[in-house]
Amino acid sequence: MKLPLKYPCNCGGIYSFSTYGDADYPPATCSNCGKLLYALDPLSVSVTAERLLYRSKAELEDGDYSLSILIAVMAVESYLTRQFLKLKGMQNYAARFRLPTAAEEAQWEKEYPRSGGFLSPAGFVSQRLMDTTFDDFVSNNKAAGTIFAVLSISPHIGPAQYIQDELFQRRNRIAHWGYVDSTKAEAELCHKIAVATISILREMDRLKYGNL
Repeated sequence: MKLPLKYPCNCGGIYSFSTYGDADYPPATCSNCGKLLYALDPLSVSVTAERLLYRSKAELEDGDYSLSILIAVMAVESYLTRQFLKLKGMQNYAARFRLPTAAEEAQWEKEYPRSGGFLSPAGFVSQRLMDTTFDDFVSNNKAAGTIFAVLSISPHIGPAQYIQDELFQRRNRIAHWGYVDSTKAEAELCHKIAVATISILREMDRLKYGNL
């Protein structure tokens, strides 16, 4: 999959980076002044998830709203999976003092729930990282609560259910029901939810491993 990235230059121009998969971004030149710049990926549980968020935003800006929603969900799912595999890898390293093999990761992935949309995987990962539910983590962690508050959700809907209803169900309508006429407002909301969700998962990771 092509993964674009745009970055503003001080002169007012734009750097347009592009790569495929997990390959490095080649250097780009500013569209205005021609200055050369190299792109660095953020330190993250899943660089792929971070790149998918950029791709989702790019599709949103280009007007392909349904594709933007699909990719936003891919970003969340990728981050959740890699977060679980990181946890297993850390446990493996503590016991054996070595990095996991591809075969071990493949075996661990069988433990990860693949059904249930967002609710089951998010609950699974939250319990193992924080020993609590996703909703309770958002309620009791100041940073996570602040992140989620920007979505202005109903107080009668839990965070996990909101993500399921407003992000994952919209993906399901596209992928399973053939609803391809998503609106700009729907895509903007879905991208916003995906960014908030991954930001909350980053906070879990920070608390779990921040002192290591």
